Amino acid sequence: MKVVPAEKVFRDPAARRGLPAWTYNNAELTQLEMEEVFLRNWLFVAHVSDLPRAGDYKCFDFANERAVVVRDQQKQIRAFHNVCRHRASRVVADDKGHCGNSFICPFHGWSYNLDGSLKNIPKASSFPDIDKSQFGLQPLDCDVWQGMIFIRFGGEGPSIAEQFADAAAEIGLYRIEEMEPLDDPYQYKFNLDWKAVLDIDNEGYHVPIGHPELFDLVGASYTDQPLAGGLTRACGSFRERKLKLERNRDYVEALPDKSYLPESHQHLWIYWGMFPGFVLTLFPDQIEIYQIYPTGYQKSVMAGVTYALPDKRASMQRARALNRDINMDVGDEDINLIRWAAEGMRSSAFDGVLLSDLELGVAAFQNRLRELLPVASLDEVPEEGSLKDTNERMLKMGKVTAVG
Repeated sequence: MKVVPAEKVFRDPAARRGLPAWTYNNAELTQLEMEEVFLRNWLFVAHVSDLPRAGDYKCFDFANERAVVVRDQQKQIRAFHNVCRHRASRVVADDKGHCGNSFICPFHGWSYNLDGSLKNIPKASSFPDIDKSQFGLQPLDCDVWQGMIFIRFGGEGPSIAEQFADAAAEIGLYRIEEMEPLDDPYQYKFNLDWKAVLDIDNEGYHVPIGHPELFDLVGASYTDQPLAGGLTRACGSFRERKLKLERNRDYVEALPDKSYLPESHQHLWIYWGMFPGFVLTLFPDQIEIYQIYPTGYQKSVMAGVTYALPDKRASMQRARALNRDINMDVGDEDINLIRWAAEGMRSSAFDGVLLSDLELGVAAFQNRLRELLPVASLDEVPEEGSLKDTNERMLKMGKVTAVG
């Protein structure tokens, strides 16, 4: 892994000051972020275990787009726009389920095979001659890596495997493709800008004060590592830690001596991040996948789920329960920190931040955002209605902050 040093992340002095205040409180920018950042990058939808049988499907809605991911009769994972070619209805209405051998639109009954091809049109004689091959569901980019399913609504770029090349050796140790859901999915909804959530999530500088229990467990060794390929990694170890808190001691003691992981990773808590908002956390007992994204102006979501290898040992069950309790408390602490920071970003007193070398993850994330949306580097908000055009002009002029 090639870790990017602080001097490179902060080679543009403006990076130390973070994003301008207005970027956290502007509806036009949020819309542009949804269109040019999220719709043009990979988004996590499901794990292969969520779609065990042919005909199992999972839906994902974002902005004005609707997607459905399905396992077809050849066991291949496919993704399509969840939009009927007749009158644009959803072809499946539920968030997830089983559709048998075909999708049947609940509006007029047009049906589609699991490969997306048009199967049947009720009362077809009432239509002009139709070339069925031209009326299948519109496909989406779909990528399955290490058992994780991603889609992309638009844009081009490297595959998930290419983006995670530096992480493949480590992530491969965890046998994620063989895992199953451990708990029900969760979702936190925030009345604030999505970047306020990512700013907190991208650094461990706040761990000693903001998360005393997490700091007791792994905090002394916790490091943030932005990588040259655009990923971020954070890691902490509880090896040889003199734990002060009982729950942490119980967790470490509960972990079984026999592990599928090599000894090098049996004591690590690892966080891998992929721009714009995907996070994969790796623990000795389970993993957690979550994603942060905007749903509108001052509206954002953190949605996630935990997965684990089947293991009925009582000690592993206890370790997993303790892990969940620790991380739920960490989540509650973060929610407060996120809200407090977001509220301050609306204040007239907020005129930017000052990032330290311990906040490289934040700076690398913001550098990447400015690369795609250079308008976000402006100190003053563009005139109302001109933000998108201003961004396009800046892109053409090459006014882009390089990624750290």
